[in-house]
Amino acid sequence: MSVIVPAMNEPILPRTIEVIVNHVSYPSSLKEVVVVTDDPLGERISIFMQQKYPNNVKAIARRAFYPTKPSALNDALALCSGEVVGIVDVEDIPDLDAFQKAVAALVNHGYDAVQAILRINNEEDSWITRVFAYEYAGWFRIWLNGRARLGLYTPLGGTGNYFWKTGARYVGGWDSLNVAEDAELAVRMTVSGMKIGVIDARHWEEAPVTFKKWLRQRTRWYRGWLQSLWKYLTFLWSPSLMRRIGPVRLFSILIMLFSPIVVLLNWVSFALTGLWVLELYGFAPPLLSGVFPTWAILPVFLNIVFISAWLLGGWLERVKTPWWHVILPMLFYSYVMMPLASLRAIYQEIAKPVIWEKTEHPGRGVVGFAAEPASQSLAAAAIQVLEVEEAMEYEEWPFEYLTPRTKIPEKAAIAIWSVILALDILFIWILLSNPNTLPAILG
Repeated sequence: MSVIVPAMNEPILPRTIEVIVNHVSYPSSLKEVVVVTDDPLGERISIFMQQKYPNNVKAIARRAFYPTKPSALNDALALCSGEVVGIVDVEDIPDLDAFQKAVAALVNHGYDAVQAILRINNEEDSWITRVFAYEYAGWFRIWLNGRARLGLYTPLGGTGNYFWKTGARYVGGWDSLNVAEDAELAVRMTVSGMKIGVIDARHWEEAPVTFKKWLRQRTRWYRGWLQSLWKYLTFLWSPSLMRRIGPVRLFSILIMLFSPIVVLLNWVSFALTGLWVLELYGFAPPLLSGVFPTWAILPVFLNIVFISAWLLGGWLERVKTPWWHVILPMLFYSYVMMPLASLRAIYQEIAKPVIWEKTEHPGRGVVGFAAEPASQSLAAAAIQVLEVEEAMEYEEWPFEYLTPRTKIPEKAAIAIWSVILALDILFIWILLSNPNTLPAILG
């Protein structure tokens, strides 16, 4: 098995290599780490680790290169000798049995590629990382898992994905100009009839802490999806492809690639809904109320499904932060921050050359996940975290988080949220049954 670790300006690279080589369960003689670097620091680190582990580590120091992650992955793939290839980002801490589960799924269950569940281990760093933890739990545990089980298009994550080397070569490797190379590769795998699954293994990784870092990362993701949309839109409408993969799977590709535009249209839909309500009750001249019937408000339930998937995923993944502490930030995150990132991605795609806005990884993942004594090295801290993950029961977390918070009692939060949901349902029922009832009640 070959594991590619792409790195650029990553001082925590030694920790990642130590974790993969020494602490993830897999036969050492069959474990190969291919480290591809684009910077002098990474070059020195990777060459040193290759000398330290000559039987397990291969180093690629790129001199003349296109500065994107997929370009680095293509160069590293040529050096991989294993039949199975995995991608592990520098900030990742894979579960002890992640490699074993990935290979078992590929060999025993007929998958061509599998995706591990990504979890956030610096959850307590900021309100953004807390919401991010719920988003990742909902995305990987609910949405991707459901798509894979239904046989729909299942985009790979930028890390934690494992696949047959021959399969990656068959579809042409990664698109060096696409800044969401994982989702784009999964499109070609799906179109080629390959089977992608989600495995019950986790990669613990670091989320961006500040809005600026988050915006750069999310803009890159959305721009990559838009790049794939422009690239494949004409091809995806071909009748021959529809016959080959079926209309449902084809629609699942399109709806995912259109998602940055759908996210941006949230602002338009909210504005139209607000104007429609004002017109309906006489606060604005009638422009839309004659066009949209009362039942047009029903799509609001899609937003409920969207947020509920995050909450359900957080519950299943035992996210530490209580949901009632993040529900309001979650709405701001979804309906303000995500459309901003989509708007920025569209602007970049139209006006800017392809650039890779790299996410910085200062190594907060280990510190944020479990408090480490000052005397421990990074590698020793990684060992401690992995041993905790293997032994712990999710009902009781054996370590303390670093940021104390004032907590709302759980029963009070449930009661408040239940009242809000009941009032929402009552309001919708009144609108649907008789739009003139509400003005009469209000006098």
